[in-house]
Amino acid sequence: MNMLSDVSPLLVPIVALLVPIAGVIAWAVVKVTRMNLLHETARHLSSNGQPIPPELLAEITGHKR
Repeated sequence: MNMLSDVSPLLVPIVALLVPIAGVIAWAVVKVTRMNLLHETARHLSSNGQPIPPELLAEITGHKR
């Protein structure tokens, strides 16, 4: 028998479970990358002696204005 026909009954459930897991991982990576960029921007502004906009601080801390 063909190797693919032996594995195919397991392939659909495995892929069905991996797709949402990959989505959650991708969402987390995007969120962490975005937060790192926001923090880097705040550090850069602070090191140059410029004020940090309240909108940027609200994004970093998660507070809604």
